[in-house]
Amino acid sequence: MQHTKQVAARFLPAFRQAFGMPQALQRSSQQIRGLASESKPSEPSVLRPISSKRRIAPSAGEISTLNWPLPQAVRAVNPFPATIQAWMMDFETNEPVDILDVQRSVFAAPIRSDLVHRVVTYERNMKRQGTHNSRTRSEVRGSTRKVQPQKGLGMARHGTRRAPQFVGGAKAHGPVPRSHETQIQRKVWLMALRSVLSAKYAQDQLVIVDNMEIDSHKTGELSRMLLVNGWSPLASTERSPSVMLMPFMEEAVPSELRNLEIASRNIPGVSIMDPSDAEVYEILRHQFLILDRKALDLLEGILKPM
Repeated sequence: MQHTKQVAARFLPAFRQAFGMPQALQRSSQQIRGLASESKPSEPSVLRPISSKRRIAPSAGEISTLNWPLPQAVRAVNPFPATIQAWMMDFETNEPVDILDVQRSVFAAPIRSDLVHRVVTYERNMKRQGTHNSRTRSEVRGSTRKVQPQKGLGMARHGTRRAPQFVGGAKAHGPVPRSHETQIQRKVWLMALRSVLSAKYAQDQLVIVDNMEIDSHKTGELSRMLLVNGWSPLASTERSPSVMLMPFMEEAVPSELRNLEIASRNIPGVSIMDPSDAEVYEILRHQFLILDRKALDLLEGILKPM
């Protein structure tokens, strides 16, 4: 036993030099342990009782990952600018006048065809009169006398001639006057309107003009202007124009737009609508949408997300 200890003491320095940790690593490990002891929190953690000094878990050290504060939320930055550019044209000559910066969130929004379908269905339901009606058995003209005996003839049983199976009788489960109105969320309607405006902008069917004042109230001159500007098909195609005029109107028909309103009455396919009453279905129904500068500002104020 004494001989074994002497041999081990003899070869122990060589083993330590060959298989032991280098001196530099030993010093670095000691420094790391010293920093860990210095960074020990002075206040007790909220994850364990104040009077308790035990660790969070058997494998956890004095500085546990559970004691660290939660990471801050990271916000994504939109790489696209907030505005896009559009031409402002002259209404009578369709010549460029200026370049405008319009809101990307209004005129370059994602096109949601599902929301557009919901809003179009809602708007068309609102326009249904709901005056359809059919007569019931109590409203049909005729006697209530039993037409034949109950038994003995070998035929089906019948009561009054007002029954639906007889000619001139009532209508079974017929339509009654009712309202076809449905409900839809305002945010859904706003997103659908952004979608149709973005589609018009993407298809180059959105025209922004400085104003829509014209000098004459003649229908022929307005029709000729629409044809020259490319907003109306040629006469050889035998198709009517499809133009939605949307000027800013503070009242029913302002005096400066009186000529435009009179000239567009007898042109099929040309409509005038106040931008505050804009409808998704009416914009989709027309090929071109023409806005003036004030109407553009109004729509951006309504449709710009909060």
